[in-house]
Amino acid sequence: MELKCPECGAAIAEADLNLKAGIAVCRACDKMFVVTRRGEELVAAPADTVPRRAEPEKESAGKRASFTASEADGVLTITFPPKGFGQGWRLLSVAVFAILFAVVLARDVLIRRPPAFYLLLVGAVLLGATSLVMFLGGLYVTFGEGTVTLSRAEGVFRRRLFGFTWSERVSLERVTRVQPFRMRQRVRMELFTCGLVIGERRYTFFSDLGDAEMFQVADMVNGFLKRVNAEDFAKAIAVEEEGASRKDAKAQE
Repeated sequence: MELKCPECGAAIAEADLNLKAGIAVCRACDKMFVVTRRGEELVAAPADTVPRRAEPEKESAGKRASFTASEADGVLTITFPPKGFGQGWRLLSVAVFAILFAVVLARDVLIRRPPAFYLLLVGAVLLGATSLVMFLGGLYVTFGEGTVTLSRAEGVFRRRLFGFTWSERVSLERVTRVQPFRMRQRVRMELFTCGLVIGERRYTFFSDLGDAEMFQVADMVNGFLKRVNAEDFAKAIAVEEEGASRKDAKAQE
């Protein structure tokens, strides 16, 4: 099934089409597009024409910026600020209720010792563990901050919560382009739904972004990689030319 670029009209190769993520890349004009299926036909559209996901008025009124970016000394830094209680209170409230329920259940089972004692006790422990993970996720959504730092050689995906920091590193050697990914299945705990595909692996932002924002981040990163790789290429050419001129000078001597 042939898919054409809506910008330049060139055919988009099958290798540049990701139907699971719903994105495509045109190598002719170097643009990214959102791909949707209409019956038997695939349709590509610019990311800025995709409508944003509807949100409640109370949340959109006090909505913070999804991310900020800065570049200095060959380093690109993208920061994802805390979401605040607008999204975090749901996770926190459900997690607290589930933890209390698990504690009451475990206490009642230990006192009464019903026939299904071990089964109910294991269920209470699993519910408590799941609720604790959800509680930590709610704390991160409310107070946590994510930072992606990219240089010519390495990328660092760093997350911070209450002074605790955990990082994920990726080598950018020979990487000239990344692709965005964003899960289409919406869930309450949206910490792992979007990020960048670098090489063959996915690296999540720990932050939920819309389609247009994801394409904006990907274009920003690809532009940065294109610049730093071009600078390195220019430096390599300069070094080669300098070495060649020295050889010519020695030969003339």
